[in-house]
Amino acid sequence: MCLDVVFDYKKGCVVVQIVWHVLFLVFGFVFLIKGADFFVVSSSSIARKFNVSPLLIGLTLVAFGTSLPELAVSFAASISAARQGMTADIAMGNVMGSNIANLTLILGFAALVMPMTVRSSLFRKELPFLFAITIVFAVFSYHFQAEAMIARWEALILLGLFALYMYMSIKGSKNIDEVEEIKVINVKHAIIFLVIGLAGVSLGGWLVTTGAEFIAIELLMKAFAVEQSRATVLVGLSVVALGTSLPELVTSAVAAKKGENEIAIGNIIGSNIFNTLLIVGLAGIVTPLGISGDVLSDIYILFGIMIVVLIVCLTGRRVMKGEGVLLLVIYVSYITYIILRGIGRI
Repeated sequence: MCLDVVFDYKKGCVVVQIVWHVLFLVFGFVFLIKGADFFVVSSSSIARKFNVSPLLIGLTLVAFGTSLPELAVSFAASISAARQGMTADIAMGNVMGSNIANLTLILGFAALVMPMTVRSSLFRKELPFLFAITIVFAVFSYHFQAEAMIARWEALILLGLFALYMYMSIKGSKNIDEVEEIKVINVKHAIIFLVIGLAGVSLGGWLVTTGAEFIAIELLMKAFAVEQSRATVLVGLSVVALGTSLPELVTSAVAAKKGENEIAIGNIIGSNIFNTLLIVGLAGIVTPLGISGDVLSDIYILFGIMIVVLIVCLTGRRVMKGEGVLLLVIYVSYITYIILRGIGRI
C-alpha cells in the first residue's frame, strides 16, 4: 500500500518517499558521471577529426548538451505556468542560480581537479560577450520588474542575440594544426557516444534535481516550518539550480582531468550564454517570466562574481587551485546567504 503513494508528495509514507528519492540521487550521479565521460571523449574526437577547435566544441555542442537540464526545467515551468495563467518565476531563479554556480562552483571545482590555462581568444570574444549580454539581461530585468514579467518581444531579442553568438562562434573558429596525441575514436562511434552522453547527463540531472528537491522541501518544511510556496522558491534558487548545473560540473571536471582545458572552460562560459539567451528566450516565448526581488538582488551578486572571475583569469592566464578554492568559498557564501534569506533570518 505504501508504494502506491511513493510519487504522491502530499500523502503519507514519508520515509519510503525519502529513501526512493535518495536512490534518485545515487543513480542520477552515476548517469551524470558516465554520461559526462562519454560526452567529453566523443566531442574531443569530433573536434580533432574535423580539425575544429575544442574551444568551439565546448562553447557550442558541449555547452548545449549540459544546459539541457536547465532548458527542460525552465521550459516545463513555463508550460505549467501558461496552463495556469501565471508567470514562470521559477524559470528565472533556475537560470540565475545556475549561472552563479557555473562561475563559482564548477569553475572552482574544475581548477581543483587540474589548473587550467585560459586562451587569449576568450578575453577578446566570449568573456566580453558574456558581460554584454548580462548587462542587457539586467536592463531587461529592471524593465521587466515594472511589468512583473518578461514580455515575449523581449524574449525574442534574447533569441536574436543567441543567433548572433552562434554566428560569431562558427565564423570565428580556427582550425587546429597540431594537437597532442590522445585517444580518438571514429566518427560513427563518437556520434553514438555523444548521444549516450547527452542522454546520460540529461537523465542524471533530472534524477538528481527531483530527488534533492523533494528532500530539501521536506527538511525545510519540517525543520524550519517554512511554508511550501517559500520553500519551493528557495529550492528553485539553490537545489534546482545546483542540480541542473551538475552536468556542467561533472563534464568540466572530467574534461579538466583529461587535459581538455578548452572544453572545460568553454563549457562553463558557453553554458552561461546558453542559459541567459536561449533558455530564457525560449521559456519567455511560451509565457511571461516573473522577476522577483530575490532575482534582482542576485543580478548584483552575479556581476560581482563575473568581475572576480575576470580578475582570476587575467592573473597569469591560468586558473590555479588556490583560485579554485576562492571560487568555491564564494559559492558556499552565496548558498548560505540565500538560505538565510529564504528562511527569513536576514
